[in-house]
Amino acid sequence: MIFQSIRIKEGISERTIDFTEKVNLIHSQKNSRGKTTLLRFLLYSLGYNIPNTRKIKFERCEVEVKLLCDSNSEITILRYNNDFIVATIKETEITFVLPDQINALHKEIYGTDNSDILNNILGSFYVDQEKGWTLLNRGVAIGSIHFNIEELVRGLSGRDCSALIKKEVQLTKELGKYRQMFSVAKYQESIIAETGSLSINSYEEVSNVMMNQLSLRQKNLKSELNRIDRTLNDNKRFRRFVSELKLLIQTPDGLVMPVTEESIVGLNDTIDFLVAKRKIVSSELAMIAKQLIDVENEKESETQQLAFYQSENMLEIFDRKIASVPINAIALNKEIGNLEKAVKLIRKEISDKTKTNNTIITSMYKNVVKYLLELDVNDNDTIATAYLFTSNLKELSGAILHKTVFAFRLAYIIEIEKVLGIKLPIILDSPSGKEIDQTNIQLMVDILKRDFSDNQIIIASIFQYDFDSVNIIEIRNRLIE
Repeated sequence: MIFQSIRIKEGISERTIDFTEKVNLIHSQKNSRGKTTLLRFLLYSLGYNIPNTRKIKFERCEVEVKLLCDSNSEITILRYNNDFIVATIKETEITFVLPDQINALHKEIYGTDNSDILNNILGSFYVDQEKGWTLLNRGVAIGSIHFNIEELVRGLSGRDCSALIKKEVQLTKELGKYRQMFSVAKYQESIIAETGSLSINSYEEVSNVMMNQLSLRQKNLKSELNRIDRTLNDNKRFRRFVSELKLLIQTPDGLVMPVTEESIVGLNDTIDFLVAKRKIVSSELAMIAKQLIDVENEKESETQQLAFYQSENMLEIFDRKIASVPINAIALNKEIGNLEKAVKLIRKEISDKTKTNNTIITSMYKNVVKYLLELDVNDNDTIATAYLFTSNLKELSGAILHKTVFAFRLAYIIEIEKVLGIKLPIILDSPSGKEIDQTNIQLMVDILKRDFSDNQIIIASIFQYDFDSVNIIEIRNRLIE
């Protein structure tokens, strides 16, 4: 992939810059003239979420870049804002919505749809002046764009750990939640130590219990009242029914008498009892309703008072709420231990699947050792394969870290190019660090001249470098004059 040119338009000002396919030096006599801005515009034009520099807001600019990809196809990319990109590929204009379709765009540029490679490819060929020279094998490449060597290795070797990684993320989230719950349990213990009890019941809690009890009693009384009404209606209908039948009864002494409502023994007494009971239930129901209203009014009154004194009682209210949560600290601690073991096991499984019998790692390691030795960083006996994945950067500082990062990046580029069959540009922002002398710079330049002569090299610096032929892009006062 080769950057052929870039056109940047800011308001009515515009500048077009042409690049050679070999070495390009973005140069200025002083710092803060726009060298880093130009490099970031190149990345911004590829759809990456790149942070602005101090003097230029990228989203307010129109950027057009022309690329020559390794399939010998030219791609023209036009970007107006952060939301979308318009790319012309083989004379076909395609719009890509960002960030959702950025991998679809990068598939056309880099020739792969492997997300593990695409998500880490920028961190292999671009070294930012702020964080790039301290990014060894994992961390931030620029802005929100991360680099992770394990992901890159999995992508290059075709090893899919997505299911394991998804499970690890789920377990890690659960572990985090349990740890937070355990912190609450420890806080509860501090409340016990201060108050001697967890029963810090407020009037609100007591009133809630009382209202629940009254509501339950109210529901039962309403059911009882409905039952009495149904029984009364049934008895009255029965009495009327018997009366309408015009029945006659004969007494033992031969006297014949008609059956009337009044002559049915006990029926009137039953009805009178039910009527009396209904009065009692109705009275109790009315009393319950009044008590509910009274409790609700008192509860509302307390809420208003708490709102008035909220700043003074915030901590007390919080303690009361926390104290009311039932938490078993012992059970939580046991579950945390189990989850920690599960996370450790699944991470080991991911690591084993990534690294075991992986020729990509072997080849990458050999190139790292080769360049570290050539840069006079270390000797062969002290560099192990596991060093590729080290997270211990304390022993690396200054020039050693700078040269180690350079060696790692070159090893990444070589492996990506082997797998994808492409040539990546090498973009270096301010390679002459504060502790890098000219001897070390020359060692780095010699490696680039010898092993990466077919790669486009773009360097931003206030210094000159000993390349055979250099296209110098001069920035005097500002990137866009």
